[in-house]
Amino acid sequence: MYRQSVIGFAVALLAVPTTLHRPAPKKTVAVLYFDNYTGKADYDALGKGMASMMISDLSVVPEIQLVERDRMQDVMKEMDVQHTRYFDSTTAVKAGRMLGSQYIVVGSFAAVQPKMKIDTRVVSVETGAIVKTAQVTGDEDKFFDLQQRLAKDLVDGLGVALSPEEQAALSERQRQNRVEAVKSLLAFSLALNKYDRGDFGGAAESMLPALRMAPDAGFMKAAYDEMKRRAAASAADKAKDKIKAGLGGLLHRP
Repeated sequence: MYRQSVIGFAVALLAVPTTLHRPAPKKTVAVLYFDNYTGKADYDALGKGMASMMISDLSVVPEIQLVERDRMQDVMKEMDVQHTRYFDSTTAVKAGRMLGSQYIVVGSFAAVQPKMKIDTRVVSVETGAIVKTAQVTGDEDKFFDLQQRLAKDLVDGLGVALSPEEQAALSERQRQNRVEAVKSLLAFSLALNKYDRGDFGGAAESMLPALRMAPDAGFMKAAYDEMKRRAAASAADKAKDKIKAGLGGLLHRP
């Protein structure tokens, strides 16, 4: 009897820490492309760059699981809404369900030079309710300030409380992704457009102006490396197809 009690007590002690320290499930979040309300058609691509930057910034937050941009692009093509100028809650919820996310971040930007205003909404996919709205305004040529404030608002809107260490990690990631001028982010966004069309070589070439303006932006350098990798793989596949076609022609000669 005594032995059974001791064993039971030991098992209970082992079970307690597992219950107490079980990590909370991550919140799955998709950041959709931001809409252009500047009235300038050449800014249409900028929303892709903004979303890509935010995905990179927020990826260091442990409590958040972000949907990758390539996966989101596939869903946007499937929904045939990649050219939609405004994501209402209904469209956002539909996208969120297809992406398997719990929350969708949608936003828009407007500019009255030299100022830029960015509005964001966090939408619950389950209920369709807007759980957080935020707005940041600042100079186009001091975009890093907007970048920092925007990430903070989005983390708050998702109900995530960062520890000092997590806040430091987010600040460090933003420092690594620092972009000062909107025009550098626009150049990056135009390169993403080519990448999404499958023009990997053209995308890598179009990245060069962006990298010259923001040489230390980590998310841009990572995208550039991926563009070069995909361009090389595409060129190799084309070369193989050409060789196969040539061999096929030789084999079928009379």
